[in-house]
Order: sequence, then C-alpha cells, then structure tokens
Amino acid sequence: MQYTNSYFTLDIEGGQVYMNFYPAVSGGEELKIAEINQVLEKNKVKDFDIQYIGDTIRMAEQPARFRISTQVALQFNESMSVKITPDGMYAIARFFPPSNKGKRMTEAEIKNDLAYAKIRYGVKESEIQKHLMEPEYFKNILIAVGTKPIQGRDGFITYNFNTDRKAKPRLKEDGTVDFHQLDNIAHVKKGDVLAVLTPVDRGTPGCNVYGNEVRPDKVRKVIFSKGNNITTSEDGLRLISDVDGFATLEGDKVFVSNLYEVPADVDNSTGDIEFNGGVIVKGNVRTGFKVKAAGNIEVFGVVEGADLDAGGDVILHRGIQGMSRCRIKAHGNLVSKFIESANVYVDGNINADSILNSQVSAHGDIVVTGKGGNIIGGNVRSTTLIEATTIGTAMGVATTVEVGIDPTIKDRLKEIDEDIKNKTAEVNKLDQLVTVFRKKQSMGTLEPDKLKMISQFTKTIILNKAEIKELNKEREIKMSLASENENARIKVLKDIHQGTRVTVSGELLILKDKYSHCQYMKKDGEVVSSIW
Repeated sequence: MQYTNSYFTLDIEGGQVYMNFYPAVSGGEELKIAEINQVLEKNKVKDFDIQYIGDTIRMAEQPARFRISTQVALQFNESMSVKITPDGMYAIARFFPPSNKGKRMTEAEIKNDLAYAKIRYGVKESEIQKHLMEPEYFKNILIAVGTKPIQGRDGFITYNFNTDRKAKPRLKEDGTVDFHQLDNIAHVKKGDVLAVLTPVDRGTPGCNVYGNEVRPDKVRKVIFSKGNNITTSEDGLRLISDVDGFATLEGDKVFVSNLYEVPADVDNSTGDIEFNGGVIVKGNVRTGFKVKAAGNIEVFGVVEGADLDAGGDVILHRGIQGMSRCRIKAHGNLVSKFIESANVYVDGNINADSILNSQVSAHGDIVVTGKGGNIIGGNVRSTTLIEATTIGTAMGVATTVEVGIDPTIKDRLKEIDEDIKNKTAEVNKLDQLVTVFRKKQSMGTLEPDKLKMISQFTKTIILNKAEIKELNKEREIKMSLASENENARIKVLKDIHQGTRVTVSGELLILKDKYSHCQYMKKDGEVVSSIW
C-alpha cells in the first residue's frame, strides 16, 4: 500500500496567491502548521492568515484551492532541508514543492545541498533517484546512513586454581568431626600457571554521515594484579608461581603465600598480627589481641576474647571462649570445635560441635553436629540452613534460630530504620523550635542571639531531610535484595526444646513443647514443621 503525505503548492491568478492543498491519503502524514508558516515566510508570501489556512486544511477531505494573500508571491523552486541525528549516523531529508511554476531540483542540486550540510558518507543514491522520479513532499526521507561500529569484548582472566574454597570437615565413625583433613587450601607448585589473561577485543570502528570515524564503546581492559612470589610471563598473559605454597584470590588480586606461623600464643610477645596471606597460630589467641589475614587463619589453641578477621577461612582446632568480647569475621568459612560467648559472622559456611550463648550469622549453612551438636542460648542466623543435633534446653534458655533472609541485609535495615527514626525526631524537634522562634520574631520579642540559631536549625533540618531521603533510597534497595530463600530450613537431628524461637523468612514460631527429628520451613506464609 502506498502512503502519501499531505502537501501544498502555490500559484498566482489575477494578482492573488492561491494555495492548492492535497490531503493525506492511505494513512500519510498530515501537514504541520508551523512548517506551512515557515515555507510561506521563507518565500516572502505576505499578509496571509495562518489560522485561516490551518482551519481550512483541517476541514478539507478532498483537494482544495483557496486564496491566502493578495500580495503576489515570487516564484520559488523546489527545496530541501536536511537534519542530522545527534549521533551523526542518520541524515533526514525533507523536500518542499515548487510553486508559482518554479523548477524541480536536479540530482546535482540535491547532492550539492547534501555536501553543504557536510554529508560525505552513506548517501542513499536510490532515495535520490526515487525522489527525482516520484517526488513526495513534506515527508521525512532517510537519505544518508552511517556505518555503526562493531563492539568489542572486555578482557578477562581465567584462574587455574579453585577460587571458591569450602571447608568441609569429615564426620568420623565415632561421631567426632575431623578438623585436620579439610582440603580447603589451593596448593600450588613452583612453575604452576595460576592465571591466564585473554586480552580485550577493541572492535571495529564505524563511520558517520560526516565521514568521521566512530569508535566502538570502550571495553574494559583487565590487568593482572598479583602479590609476592608470582612472576608474569614474557608475553604478559600468564601468572606463574615462584614458590610452593597456596594460592588465593582476594578481590581481583592473586596471592601465593607461605603461611606465616606463630609458634606459640598471640600475646604481648607478638602484638597484633596482620599478614597479607595465611596465618597459623600454634598456641592460643589471648584476650585483647587481633589477628588479621588476607588468606586463611588457623589456630591450634583457644581463641579467647580476641578479634579474628580473615579474607579466607577461619579454622579453629579447639574453639572460642569469647568472654562476650570475641569478634570473628571470615569472608570464607568457619570451622570450630566450639563457639561460646562470641560474635561471629562469615560469608560462607559454619561447622562446629556446639554453639553456646553467641551471636552467630552466616550467609551460607550453619551445621552443628558431632558428639555435642548443641545450639544453646544466643541468636544463630543463616540465609540457607541451620542443622543441629539439639537446639535449646529443657530449662528454657532463651535460644533463637533464624533462616531465610541474609543477616547482613537484615542488620543494615535495622540500622537504617533506627537512623531514619532518630533523624525524623530531630527534624520534628527543630521544626517546632524554628516555628516558635519565627512567631517571636514576628512579634518583635525574639532575642538577637536566637536569630543565628534559626539559621543553624534550618540548615540542620535541610541536611537531615536529605540524609533521610538517601536512607530511604538505600532501604528500598536493601528491601529488594532481602528476598526470601524458598529452600531455607532448620533441621533438628534429635531434639528442639520448648521456648525456642524459630524464624523462617521473617515468620516467627515460639515452640510450646519439645519436638524431635523434625525440620522447619516456610509454606503459605507460615512456619511449618515436618518429621524427617
């Protein structure tokens, strides 16, 4: 189906200017009044009534001829306007008809106009020829098209060692947990290729209608980031280990480390320890001291009221006697004989024989099995799974177990809500004071020193409102991330006691009796239990 836009021509009869109007057919584009006005003014037609012209053509269902001016118009030829898109990739031509026996444009004139518009590439000869044969006016014609660039590809790195380490202790036949054979260290030998870099593909440039090169979007160049004991190959595409040791990936940086070993206790004789690799402590970590490692931390003794911060796993052969002062943080997993009176957070999984009166959070699974297998007192939280032999006590020690929502997000939401509450209260208080001061000011009873306070309070109000707005934005983001884990569950291998608070994906159940060999999940908005 052919679509024909509306258009007009002009001619002179008896010293007067007439418009010959042709309505759009077959769904063609209607004339724009502003464009008619522009064409008439450009060709020096005077004393026309644009409102009358607009009303007339809107009512015309058939071709119409009507007088628009008594002033004789000059003869004008066919003309063309050219618009180029902001990205320079497309040129749009729009032709205007000759009037008063004016001349049509020639091919050479069309190309000259394009050249004047600085169009030097991608001219569509077929569109020019089509217009010369069958002209269409007041219609957008794609007359030149640039060549878009071919996008490239980011560089990337392939690692030849396990970057997702999970400590998985083995349950022995006697019911104890083997904390020695964890197989969680990525061992490497001297000469091993640790990583291979695939360079960027920068793509192929294009060209816009101006004839200018259009470069592809920038691609992300990656480079090796490495610690000590690593050599880069001559071609720059491989990382090679210089020593026997273990490899870790912290962020985007590769480490090969010989373990830093503390032969006895971490105490006054050593001070705090911070090492860009793994740390082994043969003795205890005494109260008040800190151990921070980019890799794993392994302690053969007891962790007392100390702080441990590991970029990898934390492996405690005996356990934690935290004295309510101990803080443990691991970006990997935690394996501990027991956890008592401590604050613990890990990004990975937790495996322990018992957890007593502690605040424990894990993004991964929390498994408390072995000979003890007890969770007693405190608050134990996991995004995915809590599995224990026994939870709570017959004496009703306050014990909370929670699964289904990322604990870090939940904690941050709590902080945000508290901040919003406090800042809102301050805003309301200051608003009241400013209102009182303004009233006194209007009555002429305000002390001079209070004027400065009005300004200070107003600034604080504005600042707090801005901070509340940002906090609400962050809250929305955190809420969108705080999605429920549909498979989250609490699994009890033996007993869970009366009074235990069980929360699954935000739904709370307080147990009114002791239950055995059961598990808890969320179904249809409620916490439900089942026997396994």
